[in-house]
Amino acid sequence: MNKHYQKNIIPFVSGLNNVAKIFKLKSIKEELEQSKSYLSIALSGSEHGEWSWNMRTDKVYLSSDAQAILGYEKKEKVLEKEFFLSLVHPDDKLNFLYAIEKHKSGAIDFVSVDIRMKSAYGHWNWINLRGKVVEFDKTGKPLKFTGINYDINEQRQYDDEVQELQEKVIKFQDDKKNEKENNRSY
Repeated sequence: MNKHYQKNIIPFVSGLNNVAKIFKLKSIKEELEQSKSYLSIALSGSEHGEWSWNMRTDKVYLSSDAQAILGYEKKEKVLEKEFFLSLVHPDDKLNFLYAIEKHKSGAIDFVSVDIRMKSAYGHWNWINLRGKVVEFDKTGKPLKFTGINYDINEQRQYDDEVQELQEKVIKFQDDKKNEKENNRSY
């Protein structure tokens, strides 16, 4: 190999390769940003919110839509994990944490739990939280858990009303049956 080739051509080709890599990375970054934008638009139109839990820092990120579902100002927030958990109804907290532990251990592929969370107005709203670990360290330890939350408050209220109505119908039928039996015994 001649000295001119080693001194001038190899560094030039190497530089061109680096420029090509930079353009490719820039293109991938632009595509990723566009995909994130489309996802955000789709989620905002479907009454879903995004959330993620950085397990290294124990910070929980809630998107503006996740905040709005609970009646808070439509603004992205980062909360301490303990504060986030304080928003979960005490009767639902263990079930929620248990589902996360089952997922982290590999027993389930993802988490999907219905829990009550405290709204900005002090009421308990039913929320379906779904998510999974999306980032691990070199040893396989979970680092980031991310997902969506969905407002199921109206559905749960409807289900409760249907159950209450069914109980009233059963009681009415039992009362009628008892009434007939009492009339026969006379």
